[in-house]
Amino acid sequence: MNEITSILLTFLREAWVALAGVVLAFALLAGLAQVLRTASAGVLGSSRWVGEALTALLSLLTLGLFAFLGIPKIVEALQSALPNGGGCGPISELGLFASQLIGGLAALRMLKATLTSILSTSLGAPASLASALTETAEAFFGMLLAAAAIPLAARFLGAC
Repeated sequence: MNEITSILLTFLREAWVALAGVVLAFALLAGLAQVLRTASAGVLGSSRWVGEALTALLSLLTLGLFAFLGIPKIVEALQSALPNGGGCGPISELGLFASQLIGGLAALRMLKATLTSILSTSLGAPASLASALTETAEAFFGMLLAAAAIPLAARFLGAC
């Protein structure tokens, strides 16, 4: 079970690194577009367009910081908050395996939500950091349910 867990978590880590590269590339391109938009609005003398472009640039910076500084710390905190023991034998290992797998998937889901927010910001739509935070909350509760529900169900069914 530990070998399967390590293989799956390695795969999820590699997927996270690849998706993080895509997020970084799109964030840089969107930031460059907003800088050019700010410069062109400044040349035209439109203070409203300058304000919109600067606000979008600030949103991109905030989303980028959340993606690269916030998401890894949130996943680490969730992983450390899970119980390490309890239950009996393979049932507790299954609960820990499920919670680690959900943690890896949660990191990918949060990064995907951040990528969607960055893309919407680069297209001029409002940045939705709320969707990335919703993904975080869903992942947190999924990890807690996987870590606690499987050993509780095993005790209820008499497996322990």
